[in-house]
Amino acid sequence: MFRVRRKILSSFILFLIGIFVFQSCIYDFYRKEFASDKKKNYELLILALLGLLPNPNQKLFGFAPGFSRNLSDSQFVTADYFPKTGKKKLVLIHGWNPAERDSDPVTNDEKKIQNIKNTFSNGLIHFQEGRGSATSDFDLYLYTYRTSNSILVNGRQFHSTLRSNFSDSDQVYIIAHSMGGLVTRVALSPETGSLPFVRLVVTLASPQFGSPFATPSFLNSNPFLNELGSYLVGTQGGSELAYTNQGAGQPPLSGAENLVLDTLNQSYLSSGLNGKFVSFAGVMSGCNVGQTAYYNIGCNILNGAGFTQSDGIVPINSARLGNLSYKQINIADCDHSMMAFQTISPDDVKSLNLFTQVITEIRNSPF
Repeated sequence: MFRVRRKILSSFILFLIGIFVFQSCIYDFYRKEFASDKKKNYELLILALLGLLPNPNQKLFGFAPGFSRNLSDSQFVTADYFPKTGKKKLVLIHGWNPAERDSDPVTNDEKKIQNIKNTFSNGLIHFQEGRGSATSDFDLYLYTYRTSNSILVNGRQFHSTLRSNFSDSDQVYIIAHSMGGLVTRVALSPETGSLPFVRLVVTLASPQFGSPFATPSFLNSNPFLNELGSYLVGTQGGSELAYTNQGAGQPPLSGAENLVLDTLNQSYLSSGLNGKFVSFAGVMSGCNVGQTAYYNIGCNILNGAGFTQSDGIVPINSARLGNLSYKQINIADCDHSMMAFQTISPDDVKSLNLFTQVITEIRNSPF
């Protein structure tokens, strides 16, 4: 057993070395791509922090369905210019992107759209092809933001964006993957302000009680993992994904704490707002069913630490909000990326069925 675990850990370390080099190359590329605009970008960020301009690193797009699976950037229309109809609204918000940092220059629209596609391209294809009759019943919007910033900052900005683009007569349903679920919880919290038009939030593998892989005490078990973890989650936003021992049904993890999530979750308990949430959790029945190798390895590591059910990143109790949400749904044999409909092929039955189930939950909700 010890040899098997050592082999798994060695494989994980070798794989993470590749990821580290790859992500470093992406990070350097982004810095070079926008280097000429640094001075202008910093000025924009300062004005945004002062509340004089919208944050240039976040944006809401409307999605115009097309006919090709090769999605065109022209299908993503700035929300201000997206035609308003009487349909209900879906808003998709993505999760954490480790390649960007707070200090990086502002991304242009092309890169913002690519960030959305990286998470939701299959979901967009399902929407435009009429899966679950979604196209006939809903208008689709997509929100992107810089994930290295605090979820508190991003949540308030998401609130402002929703408030300025929708009215109280609209019916808005948010579909949030991973970190996007935490940003949404901040946006809807009593401390941020009321958004009565948001009828329901569907979270897909959101670490609502955090993830061990963003937790220093968990990463410190190996010097390399600690160094890599510092790179990947060594930002304010990344650190706020850390695991917390506080929360209904939480298995304890030595040294784990997350005061941001604790405060946020306590606020939700007091206000009853958890009743607006449906929580989807990926459950890998075996640690070989993920479509990406590092989720399989992550599943094994979490298993060895006592988290026997996870999507390779987020333990089941965290994704299900300790069963405190309006409804909790397990999705079998889906890794963390697959929980955003991202399978290798958009025709994969797991991606198609998950999308249909999410739309069905929204359509059949009492809100």
